[in-house]
Amino acid sequence: MTWSVQVYCVANDEAILRRNLQASPDIAGGPIELSVIWGAKAASVAYREAVARAHADVVVFAHQDVYFPEGWFSQLNVACERLSSADPCWAVAGLCGMTNDGEFVGHLWDAGLGAVCGAPFDVPRQVTSLDEVVLILRRASEISFDPGLPSFHLYGTDIVLEAHRLGMKSYAINLPVIHNSKAGVRLDGTYVAAYRFMVQKWRVLLPLPTVIVRLTRNPLPLLLRGLRLRYKALLRASTLHPMVESPESIARELGFAAREDCV
Repeated sequence: MTWSVQVYCVANDEAILRRNLQASPDIAGGPIELSVIWGAKAASVAYREAVARAHADVVVFAHQDVYFPEGWFSQLNVACERLSSADPCWAVAGLCGMTNDGEFVGHLWDAGLGAVCGAPFDVPRQVTSLDEVVLILRRASEISFDPGLPSFHLYGTDIVLEAHRLGMKSYAINLPVIHNSKAGVRLDGTYVAAYRFMVQKWRVLLPLPTVIVRLTRNPLPLLLRGLRLRYKALLRASTLHPMVESPESIARELGFAAREDCV
């Protein structure tokens, strides 16, 4: 089966979008349809509307600073086939997330860290939460995003939990990309607002692991994570890395052109 694909992105910076997501080979000169959403007040609101409009089998939600290496979407098709063979009712897939035991699973290069995050893994791994860098929604699952979730954070975790509530599973898959991100130096008020919403919404399931900080009614983990980021920004600024001018060159150096045996 060939899975049709649409890509959506909530964006706020034309230069970053042009250098990364729009420069991805299958988007810049290929068959993949990209829809850019400007001026969104919250990612979940914008992406819920996108799901309602979408017509493809698979809907991909990507950050504006993501670069998809050449061949990535062909390998996405392979990954969707394999997922459907193992679990015909899968709901969401992503590139990095956390298992229920709190183990990080993922494989991508992050500019803010200046390094590869995670490592290759052979088979899709079931996860409890997913990072929002790239989310892959099987449209036939009929799940969508919660428009009540404020700002632009934690919607990956939320939609995984929504799928779980409906009896469907979500997975991390090995399809590395270049995440040409700015170094994170703080958890601002928008993150805190999303965090508090999630704690209230999913309180009966807490604690829950996420890539950034564990969701819990105890405010201490969130406070400590914020302090660690501020410490790094103020006293360890030399460890912060800038965005790169050519994500394509990083993808070539790392051999991130996707292969059939790496999904």
